[in-house]
Amino acid sequence: NENIMKSIILLLIGIFTFSCNDSESNLATKKADDSIQKTIDQNAKALLSDQKISALSISVYKNGKTYMRHFGELDKGKGNPPNDSTIYEIASVSKSFVGTLVAQAVLDKKLNLEDDIRTHLKGDFSNLEFQGYPITIKHLITHTAGFPRFFPTSVNDLFNNIDENLPFRIYDIEKEYSREEFLNDLQHISIDVIPGTSYRYSNADVELIAHILENVYSLSFEQLLQKYICKESHMTNTKVHLASKELDRLANGYGEANNKVPHFANTLWGAGSGIKSTPSDLINYMKLQLEKDNEVINESHRILYAEDDIHMGYLWPIFNDAEDGVYYNIHGGAFGTQNFLKILPKYNLGISIITNQSGPETQGKLLSTLNNLLLEIKRSHD
Repeated sequence: NENIMKSIILLLIGIFTFSCNDSESNLATKKADDSIQKTIDQNAKALLSDQKISALSISVYKNGKTYMRHFGELDKGKGNPPNDSTIYEIASVSKSFVGTLVAQAVLDKKLNLEDDIRTHLKGDFSNLEFQGYPITIKHLITHTAGFPRFFPTSVNDLFNNIDENLPFRIYDIEKEYSREEFLNDLQHISIDVIPGTSYRYSNADVELIAHILENVYSLSFEQLLQKYICKESHMTNTKVHLASKELDRLANGYGEANNKVPHFANTLWGAGSGIKSTPSDLINYMKLQLEKDNEVINESHRILYAEDDIHMGYLWPIFNDAEDGVYYNIHGGAFGTQNFLKILPKYNLGISIITNQSGPETQGKLLSTLNNLLLEIKRSHD
């Protein structure tokens, strides 16, 4: 039958065309994947040509696909390369986790952004205001409370003499500093600016908001981290305090002179810079931050403070440009670690880059590598 033959021929043509299109699509996808891997490798190689940087982990999440690459050796001469399960201190990238928890608390109606923080503190904190203007929750999570950068305040003075022994001097002070002393010092600081009017970066802001979160939930900061972020996002290696069996996977940190430096003492809440994580967990964290219909994430990305070129969400620095749209980029730097985490919703893209070395120039080198990576990844998917 002629009609049947025509139908069979058309069906075969359709199958062949679909198969060709599918093959072309797979080929294009493989080409883009190979391009991202090659870009990561090339940029890592260039960064590792710097004698001070001996190890590097780069994680990329793009349109549902994961790329994790590791380079060098964590301890020079030991032949121990990092891997997906290497635990790094992520320093101030920790703050973005805290911001997410505060957004959760606001949606749970445990906190209101306009709450006077003293309503959530026990004791006399009458000093936490300026000219009748109280410090609010919003001020803590936008670094506009007017607090010093560090508690104890003696740590701030140490930065007048920056040398390779600075991490040890800071550690010696912080290891003896307790939560009780923190709260006592908080009762004696003097606020010299109307809260909410001036950006002043502070780790003390974030430690205090962690204490407030504990008060309103009656759970420890570590428990809140696990319940609302890690468990939901299958981040099994992200925490402030490691179990003894996990310490072997914690990367040693190296300073400017490539000498081993101490890890954070974390005698407070660990909210400002104390979280540790792995490259694989950070991939899951990027996925979380890119969830378009997640109410908590959307709330945490809302701009709460804008002045000149500084825009802050819930402890998230927020940026906006004509090409990349609104994106989120946070840096973490400590005694022996430097890292960046960048979230770009326009491209459904997240990038994490981390090394276990820290010096005055490391931040700039990582940022340059991050920007080069972003440029090449965008090209590969044009």
